[in-house]
Amino acid sequence: MKQFNKKHIKDLQEAEGIVLQNVSGYTVAIYLDSEYPDVASFLSDYIARYGIKDLSRRLGYGNPTEMLKELLEKADNCLFMMTDIETKLMNAFDGISAADYAKKLEEKQWHLGDVVEENGGHRAMIVKDNEGDYVLMDIDPDCANAFQVSEFFECSDSLKGLRKLSCKWQKVVED
Repeated sequence: MKQFNKKHIKDLQEAEGIVLQNVSGYTVAIYLDSEYPDVASFLSDYIARYGIKDLSRRLGYGNPTEMLKELLEKADNCLFMMTDIETKLMNAFDGISAADYAKKLEEKQWHLGDVVEENGGHRAMIVKDNEGDYVLMDIDPDCANAFQVSEFFECSDSLKGLRKLSCKWQKVVED
C-alpha cells in the first residue's frame, strides 16, 4: 500500500480527497495523483495485496460474488454512484475527508499556550521564557514548581525543537 505523506495534505484538500486511516496499518489517500488518483487504483492495489475475498468481507459482504453482484446490478440500472463505494471504504477503513484530516493534524501541532501532558499525567503549558525561548511551564498544582519555568525542562528557540526535546509529552486535546 502507498503510505500517505502528510506533507501533501493541501493537495489532497484541493482535490477533495479522502484519507483511509487504517488499511492494514497504513494511512492512504485517495484522489492524490502521487498516491491513489482514484478509487479504482486503490481497489486494484488492495485486491492485488490482500485479495478480493478480504475486500468483500471488509466492505460488509458475505463473499466476493455477493459484492460484485450488487455493484454490477447497480451499475446496470444506472444506480451506482462512486460515493457508494467511497462510503463503504470510509466505513471499512476509518476514513475521513481531507479537510477533517487536516484539522486533526493541526490539533496535534504545538502552539504557544497549549497544555501538554506526559505519560504519568503531569501537565505543563508551552510558554516563552525571559530570553524568548520556548519552554514548558509546570502547571500541576501539586508540584512545588507549579506555575514556574523549571530548570529541569528543556528549552528551544522553536516549537518544533521543543517538541523534539520533549518527546515524552503529548498535546492535550479536549473533546
